[in-house]
Amino acid sequence: MQELLTPVRQSYGRCAMNPNFIDYFYEEFLKSHPSIKPMFSNTDFKKQKELLRTGIGMLLAHLEGKPAGTMTLDRIAESHNKQHMNINPNLYQFWIDSLIKSVKQCDQKFSPDLERSWQKVLRAGVDYITARYDAPAS
Repeated sequence: MQELLTPVRQSYGRCAMNPNFIDYFYEEFLKSHPSIKPMFSNTDFKKQKELLRTGIGMLLAHLEGKPAGTMTLDRIAESHNKQHMNINPNLYQFWIDSLIKSVKQCDQKFSPDLERSWQKVLRAGVDYITARYDAPAS
C-alpha cells in the first residue's frame, strides 16, 4: 500500500490546486445514483466541500499509519454507519468512481497506472469505513 500512497498523494496535491476539483466531484457524485442527491438536500456545500478536502487527506493519512487520519476515519465511519446517517455501503463505489473521474479531469499526469493506484487506495479507505457500518451505537 505504501508504494501507492506517494503517487496518489502527489496526484491529490495537483488536483487540489484546481479550484474546480471539488465542484467536479460533486457534479459527478450527485448524478451517479438516484438515491445520492436527496441525501444532500439540506447540505451546506461550502462546509461539505471543506469536509471532503479534509476527509481525502485524512484517508491518505490513515493509510500512511498516522493516528490523526485513523481518528478522522473512525468519526466518519461512525457518522455514516447504520445507527446514524445510514449510508448504504454499496453507495461508496459511486463515491470512488466520482472522485476518480474528477482526478482524471484535474490531474494532467493522470494515467492508467495512477488510476489503479487511486482505486486501490480509495477502496482500502472505504473498506475501513464500511467495515464499521453495523457497529452498535456508542
